[in-house]
Amino acid sequence: MFSGLIEQISPALKVSAKDQNLHLILKRPPAFQNLKEGESICVDGVCLTLEKFDNEKMFFSAGPETLKITHWTEGSLKNKTFHLERSLTLQSAMGGHLVTGHVDGLALVQKVKPQGDSRIVQLQVPKKFKNFFWKKGYIALNGISLTINQIQHNSLELCLIPKTLQLTNLSHIKKGDLLNFEVDYMSRPLVGILKSFYKQLFWLCIFGAFILLICNFVTLLILSFI
Repeated sequence: MFSGLIEQISPALKVSAKDQNLHLILKRPPAFQNLKEGESICVDGVCLTLEKFDNEKMFFSAGPETLKITHWTEGSLKNKTFHLERSLTLQSAMGGHLVTGHVDGLALVQKVKPQGDSRIVQLQVPKKFKNFFWKKGYIALNGISLTINQIQHNSLELCLIPKTLQLTNLSHIKKGDLLNFEVDYMSRPLVGILKSFYKQLFWLCIFGAFILLICNFVTLLILSFI
């Protein structure tokens, strides 16, 4: 689990495709001490396993399922700078929201406009996810925990404050870009419960209407013999 608070940004040193996997070599930030092979690191919102490392480099692999959702390719990742966050510990400060690193899909940047030192960003997310978002709720974009300011249909409006622009690669986004997004972890069970409730309510209403129809039919039948 992660918090959505970016610790470091790191450039790709090498990207190569092999056997339906994408292999990433990222520059190791000096602040990433006490690394362990096999630990999980959130890379631009994607939970990846640290396969090995040395004093300068960190090695990761992204499998077919990750590539299908993120649309990562060898060409698209070259010269890219990635957000990095190590896994939470019991001593970690929980300043963002719980992020799993399991990307749900891609959000399309529809508009970017300045507002003082900040920027307002409008995003379009796939319609099937619209019930997972609400005003003042959370979304993770490229691994960054952000608050939703406004919602209209399946479009979300966010505000990128100066500190976010300074510490992340979101300062470079423009209309037409695609960003990895993950819905709020806590919204999943809530939406599931509500869907189950409304499904049961729907069938209960159907059953009630059927019983009412039968009762009316029997009543009319009885009255016809009187």
